[in-house]
Amino acid sequence: MPGNPTAHGARTKLNYYVGKNLEYTGTFSTYLALLTANVADNVEMTSLPELTTPGYSRQVVTWTDATLARPSVISNSGIITFGPVTQDVTVPITHAVLVTVPVGTSGKVLYKWQLDSPQQPVNGQALQIAVAKLSISES
Repeated sequence: MPGNPTAHGARTKLNYYVGKNLEYTGTFSTYLALLTANVADNVEMTSLPELTTPGYSRQVVTWTDATLARPSVISNSGIITFGPVTQDVTVPITHAVLVTVPVGTSGKVLYKWQLDSPQQPVNGQALQIAVAKLSISES
């Protein structure tokens, strides 16, 4: 599913391109969070409508190398599994965001996606995102 950078993600990318104000100077992990509503491009971690159902937690994303092409594309290299949840999800999951922290609100939101279709797992069910389903492209 294609997505879009948040305002923070776009700023970080442009600063990297020109070699200034590098917030991240080395490799770091990124995590996928599931949301029950869309968010603005300038969303802060403190205002994410993140899923809170027991059994859910953000998941680390492993990435392929970006392709040497135009557009250049990078995608998840492994299956991303959430859950299984231990209660029914009462509000449909509609969006996902890429964040810089596994828990809490001290990180940054880098990228966002709308799910292909809303998801509402029931007690004991897990959600999975297939290999190469989560992608980022740069023209």
